[in-house]
Amino acid sequence: MKTVQGSLYVLFQSYKKSNIIFWSILFSIILLSFFIDTFFGQYVSFAMTISIPVYIFYCVKGSKILNKTLPYFLKLGLSRMQYVCNIGLFFIVWSLAGAFIIACTHKIIALLSNLLHYENMIIIHPISFFSDSDSFFLTMTMDTVLLLFCLISSLLLNVVFYRFGTLGGYSFIGILALIPIIMVIFEWCTPLFELLSKFSALNVIASLLAIITVIYIVISSALRKASAIPS
Repeated sequence: MKTVQGSLYVLFQSYKKSNIIFWSILFSIILLSFFIDTFFGQYVSFAMTISIPVYIFYCVKGSKILNKTLPYFLKLGLSRMQYVCNIGLFFIVWSLAGAFIIACTHKIIALLSNLLHYENMIIIHPISFFSDSDSFFLTMTMDTVLLLFCLISSLLLNVVFYRFGTLGGYSFIGILALIPIIMVIFEWCTPLFELLSKFSALNVIASLLAIITVIYIVISSALRKASAIPS
């Protein structure tokens, strides 16, 4: 238990500064948006998204975590499986924290918009594509799963670069880039969008959790014999 607590403490301290900088910039942009709407709202209308920048930030951080932390934790005596478990727990807590902040920010913006009668500001969130509900719990659940998916997916990319080097990493990216091209060639995009349009928010969350589980199993297998030094 102390090993887990110590690992989580080190991980959170490692990303504390970058998190503070990111959220400070994001909240500054939100305040600027309110300022623009206050003085120029009668001339312009604009849409705002809070979750998308957070997804991108988590993807960037998840894609670098292996090189930054695995050699350090192996030197401290942790096994590779302990490292995988601790990283997974860290990702879950980090996703919950990010989702909680996003959900709270949405509610605060909605409250201020109603109080100040802002009608030209639209908040875009993935939950609106699958549900008419904007409940705090559902929004937070969706964001938690999406943030976790971003972290796990970017960690998988990091694992490929870590294990197989630059050539293997970019080859993997090339294979991923072929997927949308093949979908366009065989005209799979329209049926896919039609299928997704029938999904509820809970269906999407369950599907993403299943994908996350599969990716995490692949990552665990790939890191069993990972070297302490990147390829």
